[in-house]
Amino acid sequence: MSHQLSDSDKEPWTLVQNQIKEKVTPQQFTTWFSGLNLVKLDANEIYISAPNSFCKEWIENNYIDTITSSLEEASISNRKIKFIIENTSSSGPKPCTQSSDSSPNTDSPTYINKNYNFDNFLVGPCNRLAHAAALAVSESPGTAYNPLFIHGSVGLGKTHLLHAILLRLQEKGHKTLYLPCESFVNHYISTIKTGDWDNFRNKYRQIDVLLIDDVHFLANSQSTREEFFHTFNALYTRQKQIVLSSDCPPEEIPTIEERLISRFRWGLITRVDPPGFETSVAIIQKKTSLLDMELSYDIACYLAENVVSSVREIEGTLTNIHRYATMNEGKVDLGLVKQLIKGFSKQKRNIGIEKILNTVTKHYGVQLSQLHSKRKLRSITLPRQVAMHLARKFTNLSLEEIGGYMGGRDHTTVMHADDKIKKLKVLDRNVSSAVRKLEDTLTKQQEY
Repeated sequence: MSHQLSDSDKEPWTLVQNQIKEKVTPQQFTTWFSGLNLVKLDANEIYISAPNSFCKEWIENNYIDTITSSLEEASISNRKIKFIIENTSSSGPKPCTQSSDSSPNTDSPTYINKNYNFDNFLVGPCNRLAHAAALAVSESPGTAYNPLFIHGSVGLGKTHLLHAILLRLQEKGHKTLYLPCESFVNHYISTIKTGDWDNFRNKYRQIDVLLIDDVHFLANSQSTREEFFHTFNALYTRQKQIVLSSDCPPEEIPTIEERLISRFRWGLITRVDPPGFETSVAIIQKKTSLLDMELSYDIACYLAENVVSSVREIEGTLTNIHRYATMNEGKVDLGLVKQLIKGFSKQKRNIGIEKILNTVTKHYGVQLSQLHSKRKLRSITLPRQVAMHLARKFTNLSLEEIGGYMGGRDHTTVMHADDKIKKLKVLDRNVSSAVRKLEDTLTKQQEY
């Protein structure tokens, strides 16, 4: 379906987009709305095109009120909204987010994946600060945040960010070096045998940017930590950029000396968390587009709810689904997906929701009826949000089921509560301590 729009038709759509931008985050706009276009506008109907069916279904199920109110504010009301799918070529569906995709380059340096660039990194509440810091470092190495220390569990995108920084700085002509910390340790051990210390030190100190992945491996060797300490000092003194990643913050790296912890804290320490529901959906949509595969709305939502431990786990699950779909003429349904991810999806402790609610109400001194109520006092909303966060972490209940136990709230409220507590755990020590105590209490009860 194709229509030529007049300039007078295009102008209202610009107003609608501006209204939408005021209602959603920049990432939500880029992911779900930037690919929408006005196709036809008349007295009774408005036709809006979406890049693919998944984007269309996601907006219809989650953002239709946002679009309706934005249309009204742009003086376009009393029209039936109809979504259509853009004409796509045989190359497969387009993602809502338009970004470039680099093909693997066999000539690239050891360890470097050229797909790990900033264009292919999906930003959400779980990684926004780390992404912003990585961008800042790639624009002003040695001055923005030095060192930049990124920590978080396995498979959440730390390596992706380090590669993205490296690739961006290489484009600008900077002399860079990226390697896993284990390679640094092995090089140090081999240099003990050869005695070629000049070559070793020149390699790590005569550069503009040093990026070390999994720096917690330094815990295994005191003499290697000593050499890294001097390498760090040499680079920092010359205002050369240092970027480090770890599976834990500096003070939790076993056996590490206080002087290294202190230096790691000279710049910025930022954490990446597991993706929330909406970020997981955006990742699934992006990855399926790159695999030239399209999943239904129901399947994508099911995967987002059940495979959320890490970005890497999402990628692995989609690769398995794609492999099976290729062997079965591309036919994939929800029942098949449930079978394929059985035993692979995130394993939770499966603590009962009733036990979580009882533990939370006892800790905060509130009544269960207050958690179910619509009252918005902080003394009630905080325990309510903590309960939903713990239910997401420890149960196999869907978002809708958790909302049902919390007084009939919808899935977006549960998503918001989960994301809110994740942020507060970073920003508020009292919240972090309380959630940790509740988690310890629940896991100990389960063991008993």
